[in-house]
Amino acid sequence: MGQTGRSGAVGGGRLRPTRMRGFSLGTLLVVVLVAVGVVIPVIKTIPSLLEYFSVKRAVAYARQQASGKQEVAGYFDKQAQIDRITALRGDDLDIQESEGGGIGAVSFSYRSEVPIYGPLSFLITYSGTQY
Repeated sequence: MGQTGRSGAVGGGRLRPTRMRGFSLGTLLVVVLVAVGVVIPVIKTIPSLLEYFSVKRAVAYARQQASGKQEVAGYFDKQAQIDRITALRGDDLDIQESEGGGIGAVSFSYRSEVPIYGPLSFLITYSGTQY
């Protein structure tokens, strides 16, 4: 059996320096900053997206229930009050009548500004059509 020297190798040979693996503190900081820079804007846009889905649901409900343009706007406004929709009113809907006098399609389009950091904000355009 050989003897172990100061280097820890059997027989007095040299140890190879092992390379350390993993994140350095600087790399971890960069990863955290990038993650925060992506996650915070996404979280701040969630209420705007939820309102968009409420608008789509209210438009679909109004189109199914109503038989005329004024009724569509009225049903939408009632549903908008229930769902707390503030981005759009019944008068803002583009209501197209079919040849038979019924409701053909109901379209909407609006913009929502979502503040992100200080003067930086997202301007999101939402639109949809219910046939």
